[in-house]
Amino acid sequence: MTHHKKLGVKHGLFSVLLTTLLASATTTALAEGNVENGKKLFDKSQCQKCHGTEVFTREDHTVKDIAGLSKQVRMCDSQLSVNWFDDEIADVVAYLNDAFYKFETSDKTGEKKKTKK
Repeated sequence: MTHHKKLGVKHGLFSVLLTTLLASATTTALAEGNVENGKKLFDKSQCQKCHGTEVFTREDHTVKDIAGLSKQVRMCDSQLSVNWFDDEIADVVAYLNDAFYKFETSDKTGEKKKTKK
């Protein structure tokens, strides 16, 4: 195997490992978000400048699971330049999930649980 091919294999394995670790960290952060702080952050943000809470309760909402909710919150954070940290995003996700979506989350052991208050 040539030197360049070995580097490509190592780079590919590193990318897979990094992606797995980030996904795991995101799932853990979602499971551990703080509902009360999430509500405070949500209320202080400009989230409702674009839409009201009806977007969370309508029957045809596009968010289907906790990962999709996190993705949507991150997109809104970016569009509005709120600049939340990852733990703050997890808190907002926990609040929205607790108040509107009711998706199950898992803790570090994989046990199903509700978001904490």
